[in-house]
Amino acid sequence: MLLEIREKAQGWFAWLIVAFITIPFALWGIQSYLGVGSEPVAATVNGTDIPVRELDRTTRQLRERLRTQLGSAYRPEMFSDKELRKQALEQLINDAVLRDTARDWQLRVSDEMVRQYIQSIPYFQINGHFDVNAYRAALRNQGLSERSFEESVRMDLVMAQLRGGVVASALATDREINDLIRLRDQQRTVAWVVVDGRRLIGDWQPDDKALEDYYQEHKSRWTIPERVKVEYLLLDPETVGAQIEVTEEGLQAYWQEHQDEFKAPEERQVRHILISMPKDADQATKEKALEKAKKILEQIKNGADFAELAKQYSEDPGSREQGGDLGWITRGIMVKPFEEIAFTLAKGEISEPVRTQYGYHIIQVTGIQAGGKATLDSLRDKVEAAYRRNQAENLIFDKAEKLADLAYENPDDLTTAAEALGLKIQTSDWFDRKGGKGPLASPKVVGAAFSEDVLNQGQNSELIELGEDRVLVLRVVEHEAERIPPLEEVKDKVVEAMKADRAAAQAREKGEALLAKLRAGETRLPDLAQSEGLTLNGPREMGRHAIGAPLAVVEKAFQLPRPAEGKPSVGGVVLPNGDYALLVVAEVRDGDPTKLDEKARQRERRLLARTKGVAQFNLMGRWLRQHSEVEIQIPKAE
Repeated sequence: MLLEIREKAQGWFAWLIVAFITIPFALWGIQSYLGVGSEPVAATVNGTDIPVRELDRTTRQLRERLRTQLGSAYRPEMFSDKELRKQALEQLINDAVLRDTARDWQLRVSDEMVRQYIQSIPYFQINGHFDVNAYRAALRNQGLSERSFEESVRMDLVMAQLRGGVVASALATDREINDLIRLRDQQRTVAWVVVDGRRLIGDWQPDDKALEDYYQEHKSRWTIPERVKVEYLLLDPETVGAQIEVTEEGLQAYWQEHQDEFKAPEERQVRHILISMPKDADQATKEKALEKAKKILEQIKNGADFAELAKQYSEDPGSREQGGDLGWITRGIMVKPFEEIAFTLAKGEISEPVRTQYGYHIIQVTGIQAGGKATLDSLRDKVEAAYRRNQAENLIFDKAEKLADLAYENPDDLTTAAEALGLKIQTSDWFDRKGGKGPLASPKVVGAAFSEDVLNQGQNSELIELGEDRVLVLRVVEHEAERIPPLEEVKDKVVEAMKADRAAAQAREKGEALLAKLRAGETRLPDLAQSEGLTLNGPREMGRHAIGAPLAVVEKAFQLPRPAEGKPSVGGVVLPNGDYALLVVAEVRDGDPTKLDEKARQRERRLLARTKGVAQFNLMGRWLRQHSEVEIQIPKAE
């Protein structure tokens, strides 16, 4: 066959073959034959492609944003790549839809506005002024060109213009504000009892067969996740500082250079009378507390004894019996509003009522000790600790480099590095992918401990930077795969789980039976509480954010309908611990919009208008998405 082709591939036939091959190569390139010419696409919006590359970049940015926001609470396993990619793709699609809308509406941003915005970004500034070299270096580090970055800023500003225009167009009417205040500041008179499931089951114990059946049915609940124990070397200012030899000459030199940092702080002896108030107190409660504080202050001004009034009226249990005395305080100890007043009063002076998150305080300063210079001998321990830390900070970088080198050069052992640097090898308890304690809680530590090289190859980790001049190197010394322990190992936990389930079931059954009696009018809540041996809570007035009552009870109280005349509203709710609460709403008192002064009303108007504007923008976004041509292609990474 090949010989026949060769013989015929001459003359016009050969030229035909050449043309057949050459023309497509010239028009589309070799990629059209190899299938690598077009970039993979994640989705298409109104004819515009969203590349997989852009999806990958947005997914990474989303993960980094979560890592930054959550800090030490971040756990990689909490956010799967599949879910993050799904969120990132939705974000990219919505952005594309809004960009099309901005173009249709012919929204524009001038070059000057783009320039001003970029120059205002602190990351591109040196000593508070825009630096073009810092700007270009930052873009190079991110792999961005100036043109592409400026165009992305331009589009961000256009999108902000689109969003701001919609949000700012919303209005809040007087009727809406009044309705908001009536509902938001509504107070309900509520009484409740709790049916305790543990009391109902008493000393019940499951038999062996029931225990075995329950264990088998819920086996996955007892799964012990994959976990490790590690050895590690930690370098931080405290560790390095402890190795530093402190000489009297060095300490004296440090003291002379930094003694301004060791001034003795001003101290004030204060006492107070507190009229407490919930953080979410309504206007009426605030006014009532303030009026009470003013009456007490009037008594003090008329010659009444401050300490006696504190014992009689103060609602601070920690100082009331001491006549309100809080002892000597320095700045930074008390909450800011209290502190600001306390450090402006003269000795013996009494303040007007001071509002803090705890309520209203009447404050008196009974003693003042002015701050000033201290001596080295009086602060020797503090100065020595600061000296050690200062010297350690100068050494820690070099030691960290040496630690990294030694851990790399001796990959299956930390002993050499420990001996060379005078460090102690520390051993952790078991920890899983949620992290351990102290420095081992860092997601960076978790990532290193469960990496292929460290976990399966038995090697030392790379140097892990924990921030705040702390670095760490670790190695895994014990590893356990995920497993389901036998019943004997978790028997106590299984028994406890069975008791909790039984208690919850009996509490709900008993609670619903009692609820039926209340609804039928066969009994009243106080009588029911007495006959069933339950503790009656309330009745008490509560707002939507009331404290001192279970959250589930508060939420249920505001879900119940207004009580009919002479007939309260009755409801029941399961509490998070499995107990069952029965509650009665006897009265509803709406918030009073007339108590708002004009300044407060305008503030509420702005807040409500903005809330409506954001809701309208989101609604517009959903409508635009529904009326756009969106084709989603499943990315290969999923």
